[in-house]
Amino acid sequence: MHTSDEIYHRVLWDPRFDPERFVMGIAERGAPPKRVLLGDFVPGGEIPWHRVVFFEADGQVVWDRAFGIDRLDETLLGQVRPIPAPTPGDVLAVPPTNRSALAWLPPAELWPPIQHIRREHDRQIHRWPPHVNVLFGFVPEAEFAQALPLVAAALAETPPFTARLAGIHSFGHRQDATVWLDPAAAGHEPWARLRESLELRFPLCGSRSRGYTPHLSLGRTPDPHHLARKAEALLAPMTARVDELVVLSRHGDEPMRIRARVLLGSGAIRRPEHPPSPGQPSTTTPPEQ
Repeated sequence: MHTSDEIYHRVLWDPRFDPERFVMGIAERGAPPKRVLLGDFVPGGEIPWHRVVFFEADGQVVWDRAFGIDRLDETLLGQVRPIPAPTPGDVLAVPPTNRSALAWLPPAELWPPIQHIRREHDRQIHRWPPHVNVLFGFVPEAEFAQALPLVAAALAETPPFTARLAGIHSFGHRQDATVWLDPAAAGHEPWARLRESLELRFPLCGSRSRGYTPHLSLGRTPDPHHLARKAEALLAPMTARVDELVVLSRHGDEPMRIRARVLLGSGAIRRPEHPPSPGQPSTTTPPEQ
């Protein structure tokens, strides 16, 4: 029988499985087991492995310590459903521009420590809100009328998932480096699936040759180790629901602004009625920088 940590890491790293479809049962003294989304569990944290008593996939038990159940490899439960290829009419092969993007914005309550770091180290803070690009560049704004239904179709196939923002990394450049917060600490698969579904519809967008690394940029510096240590001290691990992407674009020298929001799982499109001025919070739109 596999151990609980082996099942956890199999689900997290085996591309056949969708971690968002798994729930873990955690033993509680004098109470029924607590149910925790696999993506919210923190290995090496306060909960030791011996307190993990079961795993469920799609609502059914696939591993249970007490009953000796170990059938992760004997069922299709929890496995990634293949993304259907779009028909030719569902593809928009338009050259991208760096004046637009399709991105996820973390919820406004997570912004303060991120912006505190960016104000000192990110010269793009007045152009971009805190964000994780899914496609950049994206199609020109003149093509948004055609693009939005395709984005909606792609996102309708992708269920919302929980992102864990933890871990500081960097991309090296010739003379400096970009330091970034990892939004895929709970697993890369849901981000990769989201990206793949969109690349199928926008084949000229993105950078397939370099692969895709979801990241939230904190700043660019010639001393990435110093900035990484500072960011690690200020940014505790955070979790957030990825339930929508935003379509961003900019005119002239203005900041990137939200032109539409598209919901994961349904593909519903929402358009902001009155985008706020940069830096001003809104009840419907996180503050833009």
